[in-house]
Amino acid sequence: MKASSENRYFIFSAIWFILIVFWGFAPSFYLSKYFDNPEPLPLHLVIHGISFTLWVVLYTVQVFLIRYRSHKTHMTLGILGIVIMAAMIPTGFFPVVYKTYVGATTVDAAEHNVFRLAFAYTLFGFAYAYRKKAFLHKRLMLGCMVMLTSAAIFRVSFDFDLQESQLFNKGVLIFPAVVLFLFDLVKLKKAVWVDLISPILTLGIFFFADYFWLSSVGTGFMDVLAAIFVKPFL
Repeated sequence: MKASSENRYFIFSAIWFILIVFWGFAPSFYLSKYFDNPEPLPLHLVIHGISFTLWVVLYTVQVFLIRYRSHKTHMTLGILGIVIMAAMIPTGFFPVVYKTYVGATTVDAAEHNVFRLAFAYTLFGFAYAYRKKAFLHKRLMLGCMVMLTSAAIFRVSFDFDLQESQLFNKGVLIFPAVVLFLFDLVKLKKAVWVDLISPILTLGIFFFADYFWLSSVGTGFMDVLAAIFVKPFL
C-alpha cells in the first residue's frame, strides 16, 4: 500500500517529534540513570514526563494508523487522546507555575511556557472539533505538537551551546510547520495559512508576551493559575 506524499510528510513529522523529545529529555528523564544527575526528579515532573511521552507516542501511532488506512482504530484511539490531553493540562501547567509560585523562577521567565502550553491545548481543541475534516485536523494536530516541543528543543540547544540563540530555538521549533507550508504551497499551488498557525503563535509569544506578563494583569493571571494548578496540591 503506497503512502501519499502528504502521509509521508506526517510520518516524517512523527519521527521528528519523537527524536526531538527523546534527545531533549534523555539526560534528565529517559536515560537519567546514565547521566550524572544530582538527585531524582520530583514526582510531579515524573508524572509530567509520563503523560507527555504517552502523548507523543500516541501522535506517532495515530499518524501510522492513517498511513495504513486504519481509520476506525484511529478514531477509537482518539478517545484515549482526550484522556491523555486532560491529564497533560494540569501536569503541564503545574511545573511551570509551581516554580514561579515558590520563587524558583520569575514570572517573565515562565510566561512563554505558559502561553505555549495554553495554545497547544487550544489547538488540540480545534483539532478535535475538526476531526471529521482530515485536512484541517492533521494540520491543527501538527501545530499542537510544535507548541509542545519547545522545552525539548531548548534542552537540545545546550548540546550545541546555542541556548541563548533565538534563531536556533525558534527556528527548530517551527521547522515542521514551515516545511508543511512549503509542501502545501508546491503541491496545492496555494498558501495554506493554517500551516502557519504555530509559527505565528511562536513569534507572537516571543515579541508580545512580556507586555502581558509584566503588567499587573499578567501577574494577577499567574496568581489565578497558581490557585488552580498549584495550591490544591500543596
